[in-house]
Amino acid sequence: MAMSKRCIPYTPRSRELNQTSFALVTTAGVHLKDQEPFNVDGDNSWRVIPGDVRSEQLMVTHDHYDHHDADEDINVVFPIDRLRELAEEGIIAGVSDKHLGFMGYTQNFRDLYERAAPEMAKVILRSKADGVVLTAGCPLCHRVSAIIQREIEMVGIPTVLITVAPEQSQQAGPPRSIAPYHFKLGNSLGGPHQNNLQRKVLLDALRRWEAREEPGHPWEITYPDYDSSDWQPIRQQESN
Repeated sequence: MAMSKRCIPYTPRSRELNQTSFALVTTAGVHLKDQEPFNVDGDNSWRVIPGDVRSEQLMVTHDHYDHHDADEDINVVFPIDRLRELAEEGIIAGVSDKHLGFMGYTQNFRDLYERAAPEMAKVILRSKADGVVLTAGCPLCHRVSAIIQREIEMVGIPTVLITVAPEQSQQAGPPRSIAPYHFKLGNSLGGPHQNNLQRKVLLDALRRWEAREEPGHPWEITYPDYDSSDWQPIRQQESN
C-alpha cells in the first residue's frame, strides 16, 4: 500500500487562509447522537455532519481505540469548536456547511478505494468547503484517513491531515500532514478541554495547509503543553 512521492495527488491552494472555509473529515467514528451508529466490526458508510452542529450533539462509535477523552470533549478528534473560533476571529473565512464522520476500521479496502472514498470526496466537493482538515482514531484509521485525503485532493480541494500515527498514515501517502509528537491515539489535538493546545495544533495544521511544499513531507511538531508520559509506541499488530 506504500506510495512513491510522485504518485501523491496534490492540489495547490488558490486562496489565502482568511479566504478559505474548512470542513472536518474524521475516521475516528464521530457522528450525531441521533444518527445510526457505525458497525464497530467494519463499516464503509459515513455520516454527514451539518456545519452548524454543536459539539454536545456529537458522539463516537468505535471500539478500536480509547475514545474516553473524545467522549468528554469531542474536540480532541473533531475540533469543531476550535475551527469555529478561528472563523469568528477572521483567521479563516468560515466553516463548511458539511463535515464527514467515518469509522476507519474497515475490512473492505477494495470498496474503500473504488466507492467509499471517491464518494466521500464528492460530498465534500458539493459542500462549501475550500479546504479540509482530517483526523483519525485507531492505527488503521490513520491509513484510511490518508486514503480519503488523497481522493479529496484529486477532486481539487487542498487538505491537511493531523496524524498521531504517522508511520501508518505514511503508508498511504498523505499529501500534507502534521504529526504532533508522542500524542496518544484519541488525542489528535491534545487532551480534553486543553483549548489552547487544541488551538495551537489546529493552527499548525493550517500553516502546513498554507505551505507550498513538496507533497508527502510531514511536519513533526513537539508540544510541551501535552503530557506524553503515558505514550506508548503503536504495536505493528494493532494496524493489521
